[in-house]
Amino acid sequence: MNERFLIINADDFGLCESMNQAICELFRLGAVTSSSILSPAPMAMNACRYAKEGSFPVGVHWTLFSEWKEECWMPADKEKRDSSLTVNGLLPADGGAAAKRAVSGDVTRELEAQYRFMMDAGCMPDHADSHGGNLYGINGRLFFLNAFRLCQKYRLPFRFARSPAFLERQFGGKVSPALKAAHAAVCFLADRMKVSLPDDFITHPLPVEKIRDYEALCSYYEEQLAAAPAGISEVFLHPSVPDPVLSLRTPQWKKREWEYEFLKSGRLNRFLEKEGFRLVSWKSAPFPCKKENL
Repeated sequence: MNERFLIINADDFGLCESMNQAICELFRLGAVTSSSILSPAPMAMNACRYAKEGSFPVGVHWTLFSEWKEECWMPADKEKRDSSLTVNGLLPADGGAAAKRAVSGDVTRELEAQYRFMMDAGCMPDHADSHGGNLYGINGRLFFLNAFRLCQKYRLPFRFARSPAFLERQFGGKVSPALKAAHAAVCFLADRMKVSLPDDFITHPLPVEKIRDYEALCSYYEEQLAAAPAGISEVFLHPSVPDPVLSLRTPQWKKREWEYEFLKSGRLNRFLEKEGFRLVSWKSAPFPCKKENL
């Protein structure tokens, strides 16, 4: 595969109305080619409706935790509200603690319920990914196996990069041999289970206080994409229109507003055209496992 294919994914569809507004606008502008819906989030049903009405390609953004302690979410698995995943019937905001105490069977039920939530809303997921990376195995829990079994069942590609380059970016170049070995094992198991993975994915790994300014954020994405090899890559961002309430809740909201401006400006699309990328969605990307799964 000598071409460079790129999926531009807007994460956290359904998190709040300001993100829903941004993602719908970016789809209409052709600035994103994909999104992923947080089924337990408060505006997820609206996101499903928008995706269905607009024929937006979307995946399921699997999560084991809530975004904020100020408004914890109900699990999608309504039949088992009291489980190892919940505290007082709600998904906690501490993703690390949630993963540590989670029982594998509860994880599978919740992930499947989040998939079913979208299906029941008339919105068929075309891929799966992990909110906060809780399903990647980095936390010591092997929940990527739960994810892969469901991806195999529903023939979904999964966001986990084959190239170890993403580890170098996410961990600032400090990748242990054990982490490299774990990465290789995850890719091996995906192949054994015929679960399609992208060759690479790119997102900005730093919190907003460590990013100099808007220009630095844009330049980071351009530099990383310029170095992207042939194959299927995904760049994922978390765009939101300005939201005064959420900006007060967390300083990290500024990063989401910057990413929205970056995408809306058309700067990324112009850069990708100059670099010769072919834009695709998860559904249209030429994953090798697709033919085997037919």
